Amino acid sequence: MHLCSNSQGPNAPPHQAQTPAAGAPPKPTPPDLQLVARPALSIAQPCKQAAPADWDAALDSLTQWLDIEVKRTPMPRMSRLRQASGWSAPFATKAQPPVFAPWQCWSSVMLQQPDAADPALPRANWVGSYLLDSGAAKPLQRNRPDVLLMSPLPGACVIADHQDVKIPRSGVLRDMLAAAQGEARQKLVIMVDAQQRNAMVGALLLLGRSVASKEHTLDVVSVESGLCELVRNPARWDAIIVMPNLRGLVFALLAEITGIKGPWPMLWHHRTISMITAEGLEENAGPAPLDAALLIQTLALAAAHAGNVAPAQRLMAGAARMWDCGIITPSRGSVAPYVTEIDDQEFIAQLCCGIPGRRNATWHWRAIAPMRTPASGPATGPAPNPASAPGPAPCPAKLRLVSPS
Repeated sequence: MHLCSNSQGPNAPPHQAQTPAAGAPPKPTPPDLQLVARPALSIAQPCKQAAPADWDAALDSLTQWLDIEVKRTPMPRMSRLRQASGWSAPFATKAQPPVFAPWQCWSSVMLQQPDAADPALPRANWVGSYLLDSGAAKPLQRNRPDVLLMSPLPGACVIADHQDVKIPRSGVLRDMLAAAQGEARQKLVIMVDAQQRNAMVGALLLLGRSVASKEHTLDVVSVESGLCELVRNPARWDAIIVMPNLRGLVFALLAEITGIKGPWPMLWHHRTISMITAEGLEENAGPAPLDAALLIQTLALAAAHAGNVAPAQRLMAGAARMWDCGIITPSRGSVAPYVTEIDDQEFIAQLCCGIPGRRNATWHWRAIAPMRTPASGPATGPAPNPASAPGPAPCPAKLRLVSPS
C-alpha cells in the first residue's frame, strides 16, 4: 500500500471550508490520505522443481521495477479423489493461481506420443505457444510474425463419428477459437492431414454460430498447403490450430524461417490457465538456462491474464526500447553488424535501470494489447468471447476450405 497526500481534497470537512474570522490566521487544511493498492500477481511454484537462482533473481528484479507484489504459493498436492471431485464440480472449486515455471522447456514433439494418457504431461485440455518477432535489426520488415500456435492434448481428442480419425472435442475446439478471437487475431487457420479434413469441417459446422464472427476468417487447410504458405509468408495467419501429431513439424518450420530458435512462452489451458512454461525444439532434462526474452514475455502474459495490463505493457515497452537500440540476447540473435549482443542477466539489469533511447519505440503484441469495444471503451484485459457477448446474433464466419495444390 502507498499513501498519497492531497492538500486540498474534495472531501474536506465543512468547518474548514468556512471563511475564517477577521484578523484570525487561516487554519491549515490537513491533507487527505488516499490508499493506492499495488498490483498483485499470484503464482504457484512447482513442487518437483524449484526455481533456479538466476531465474528467481531476474524475476525479482523485474517485479520490483514494475512495482508488482508477487504472491508465491506452493502448488497444492491433491489426492486422486479430490481431483475427481473437482473435475465433477468445476464451478464449486476454488480457482488456483497458475504455475509459473518458464525454466521448464517442453519439446515441441511431446504431443506426438501414442499414449493419450501420458503421465508425464500436465493435466490440460490444450496448449498455446506464442511466436513474437521483436523485429530487432529488421527495421524494414512490415509484417513481423505474431503467431499463436495452439494444439489440443491427445487426451482432449475424440474419434469422429463413422470415421477412424481423431479431432478435438467440441468444447476444446470452441475454447481455442474463442482464445484467438479474444486476442483480436483475425486470420485463423486449422491445419490437419487429409484424413482429418472432412471430420474437422463437420465439427466446425456443428459449432455453428458459437464461433461465428464477421471480423475473422477461418481457413481449414491440409498441412502440406499450410507449410507452403508459411514458407512464403510467416505472418500469413495470426493463429494456427494444429493437431498434436503435426505440432512438431509446424513449430520447427516457424522457428527456422523466423530465426527464433529459442524457447517460446507456452500456456497450458484447463478451463483457465493452469501453467506457464516454455516450448522449444528440444526438451531440457533439467532447468533451462536463463532467457531474458522468454522471462519478459511469460511475465507479461501472467500479469495481463491476472488483470494487470498496465505493468505488462510497461514491461513490453521497455523491452522494445532495448531491441530498438540494437541490444539483443543470444536466444534472439541477429546477423546485422550494428547490434550489440549481451548476456541475459545484463539485459535484465539494463532494462530495469533504463537506457537512453526512443521513448516511443513501436511494439505490438496481440496477447496483451488492450482491447477496445464500442460499448465499454478501452478494456483492461483480453476481449470476451464473441459468442457470449450481448447483442444481435453474429454474422456467419468466413470459412474457407483450401485444397492441396
